Amino acid sequence: MPNEVLIPSVALGAGSRRDFLKTTAAASAALIADRPSRPEPRGKQHPVTRPAADAYPYPIGFGAWINDLRNEPLPLQNWPAPQFDDATLEGAVRALDVMGESGYRYLDAFGLWATGDYPPDIVSAFRDKPRHRRLERLFTEARKRNIGMILPLGLFTWGYDRIIREDAEVRGKDEKGHPHAHAMCGAKERSWGYIEKLIDAALSQFDFAGVHMESADLGYCSCPECAGRDGAVGYNCRLNVRAADYLKAKRRDLLVYTISINWVPWRLTEKGAQQQFTREEFRHVLELSKHIDVFMDQGHRGYYTPPEWIPQLHCNYGTSGGLWVYHCVRMNRLSYLIPYPKRACNLIKRDYARGARACLYYQGPMINPAVEINSAVAGRIMNDLSRSAEDVLEEVVAAYYQPRTVEACKALAGVYARIEEGYFGRWKPEAIKEAHHMDMPGEFSGWGLFGEEPEIPAHLCEPWLDKTGRAAYQDELVACLKVLEGIKADFADAQRIARLIDALTLTVQILRGYIAYKT
Repeated sequence: MPNEVLIPSVALGAGSRRDFLKTTAAASAALIADRPSRPEPRGKQHPVTRPAADAYPYPIGFGAWINDLRNEPLPLQNWPAPQFDDATLEGAVRALDVMGESGYRYLDAFGLWATGDYPPDIVSAFRDKPRHRRLERLFTEARKRNIGMILPLGLFTWGYDRIIREDAEVRGKDEKGHPHAHAMCGAKERSWGYIEKLIDAALSQFDFAGVHMESADLGYCSCPECAGRDGAVGYNCRLNVRAADYLKAKRRDLLVYTISINWVPWRLTEKGAQQQFTREEFRHVLELSKHIDVFMDQGHRGYYTPPEWIPQLHCNYGTSGGLWVYHCVRMNRLSYLIPYPKRACNLIKRDYARGARACLYYQGPMINPAVEINSAVAGRIMNDLSRSAEDVLEEVVAAYYQPRTVEACKALAGVYARIEEGYFGRWKPEAIKEAHHMDMPGEFSGWGLFGEEPEIPAHLCEPWLDKTGRAAYQDELVACLKVLEGIKADFADAQRIARLIDALTLTVQILRGYIAYKT
């Protein structure tokens, strides 16, 4: 098995421990050294990657917003958090540490300059000197770790609320013909002027490695010249084709990908999955695929593209790995603990087998022990799909927790596996489908995003866990705490073990309070 860490089954003495940790670190370094150093040199087009090496050519870390990575919560901040302060930078750099060690090649995070309100002149958004200094530091730290930064581009939505308030000419229409709250009209050349000015300003500021284009998360214009003419998929493809051509004309080397969120209504089909593209809709996607490097079918509630159609694309196909937690910035960073390394491994492999060659994998606050484990395991699996989840999990535990014995390493890896199965293994699929109109997600956020006060960890409530599931999960976590109390002295990184114990303790306390209240 390539890059496999072979751990002997005997206890380690002082010298053996050094060899043990040295071997583990070397294996992680080999993964990173073996992957391509950066995107292809300028002047080259990104090729359509067909099965070759047993790895993802495009493992991308997704913020999704830069403050989703912060290790310090903002308990009163509505989503998405707009600031870029020292805590924002610290959290992003810590995420880069994990990503660099785990084989990610890119970081993609919205909110570098603005969230919903770019000014009409665009360029003044880039004149905040303290913010610019922090961004310079972020780009420098990314380069040190051989990670390219991605420019997230809301295409006619996400970022233009102030513009459409102050320039009524570019405001789009909703399906009923009313003024759209967030979308510019794609049929207006004046709207394109804002888009091109934003692209020009951003690319002049920093050396981005690629661009993430997202045109429908907050809706899109449905006037007779936009979606009213081409349908939602046809219109969004048309926007992305034009923007991609503009980007490639400026810099041929840019990795350009399209995110198709909200192109098709989120509703159940007879088979219980998210609505898929029709053949006519996919015809538009095929044309788009001639202009971009990756078509990202993230899979929030299922995939739009039937697996048998993926080989027809003229570009690479990507997903978000099949399951991810979306982090609320108002949550205490240790008040939830949701590891899923086994499921991450299985789903990343499943998507690769279906044709995915890119993965836009959600990150989060790395101070949270489960977030760190999930990101580190997923990155390593994407770089070597022949490895098992158990093998990689033990490698990550060894690298981060610095166990003094093999037994301690295996015991801690076993604790993470028990927590994962103790939670996800008690989900009630039928209750989730009835409540959320979807099969197993996809995107999983067990708490609200909008608001101005701290959130509750609702992932412990119905429909995710019922009364019986909560009681059993509580017992499982208490058993894990007992294991940790017995082995915590066997790890050199006492702070990490302490954070894990704190997160488990908080979760048990919340469960006990909820169970007592409900009964």
